[in-house]
Amino acid sequence: MSREQPTVSINCLLLTSYCWLLAVGCSLSAVLNLLLDASPLGIGFYHPEAKTGVSRVVEELVRGLWESKEVNLSVVAPSHVSETQRYIHTLFGADGPPLANGSSDRRWASLENAVLRPLEPTSQSSKMIRVGLEQIRQVLGMTAEPMPVNNWPTGTIYHSPFFPIPTEVGKSRHLRPVITIHDLIPLQRPDWFREGVQTVRQAIDSLTPDTHVVCVSEATRTDFLNHTNFIPEQVTTIPLAASRELFYPVTDPDRIAEVQRRFGIMGGGYILSLATFEPRKNIDHLVRSFARLVQERTIPDDFNLVLVGTKGWKIEQIMAEISRVDHLQSRIILTGFVPDEDLAPLYSGALAFVYPSLYEGFGLPPLEAMQCGLPVITSNQSSLPEVVGDAALLVPPTDSDALCQALLTLINSSSVRTELAQRALDRASLFSWERFIREHILLYNTL
Repeated sequence: MSREQPTVSINCLLLTSYCWLLAVGCSLSAVLNLLLDASPLGIGFYHPEAKTGVSRVVEELVRGLWESKEVNLSVVAPSHVSETQRYIHTLFGADGPPLANGSSDRRWASLENAVLRPLEPTSQSSKMIRVGLEQIRQVLGMTAEPMPVNNWPTGTIYHSPFFPIPTEVGKSRHLRPVITIHDLIPLQRPDWFREGVQTVRQAIDSLTPDTHVVCVSEATRTDFLNHTNFIPEQVTTIPLAASRELFYPVTDPDRIAEVQRRFGIMGGGYILSLATFEPRKNIDHLVRSFARLVQERTIPDDFNLVLVGTKGWKIEQIMAEISRVDHLQSRIILTGFVPDEDLAPLYSGALAFVYPSLYEGFGLPPLEAMQCGLPVITSNQSSLPEVVGDAALLVPPTDSDALCQALLTLINSSSVRTELAQRALDRASLFSWERFIREHILLYNTL
């Protein structure tokens, strides 16, 4: 008996060791290889004012996936390779995710960035050098390399968070393509857009039968399924979020006052709106409704409307509305582009936030405002109701009576503002970039 015990113990030890090694092997194999198209970040690097909500989404994806131990992340850039490489280096330093483009593209990007790195990205010198380097590429006949799909391991996931899936990726048998569809609005209403229609159409056309589609809202998912013949099981909704580092209630009155002063916001209270000035955002409707309240003298004489955003397509419609009413120019403040770090004080200093957009794939600005503890008025169309829930006043986007009444309610009732502000904070807490990243990783693991 005594001689058999060591044998049994050794067998148990061997079995335990085998199970442990098997578990380790499974754990190692569970780390999935992921290629993420980060080119939207590169496009916005030298032009911060042109950054959109898509840029925020891609930045959070890169950051969250890079920090995850479950993902072996590399980034790719089908276009704007040099800019993307520099953005990643600026965001993470030398220890960031590697660029997986072809070797000649990477060498040229490193050369270009070595020349440009000492210069301020937005400076005139930087712009001139970039133009010169592009001309050199053209003279030398240099074009972007195809994605080196044969260099990537079988089972690698290729995720494009905005642009079309590259042709060589779609044709590859050993890669799993994923694409994010933010909205189909350019295809549904091309009259609202000067550009961007082609990009969305190309993204749809690039889908292969085994592509998995991520939509940022149920409204977008429904639009996508109605527009294509994809089966519902291949389309997943993962909602966006607002950065907790950028958007939060600012309680320091001096900081709020300093930011307001810098952007020319003086006098009494103000209603805030933030959007690119283009037809879909419906800002001219907001201006008309505010002008009506001014003419009817139903709001205080020192109460203003603050419009934050860059000039977009058909801004002349908005300017025409402003010029129609005497003295309205002094009651409407156009701030132009506002850096990220100044947005929370602007939100927090406002009485309420208004977002009368005609259609949204998700609608980040209302969520950002709610996360700052601001009462919100927004449209009852598309994805906006599923974002704000019962934490906002919802109005038809073309109903001036409804918008004017909602504005008067918030201006005149501190109790309604207080209740909506608390609901806004509670609602915003349901969205987070951590949840966004976690749900992406869960999806990747099912593919």
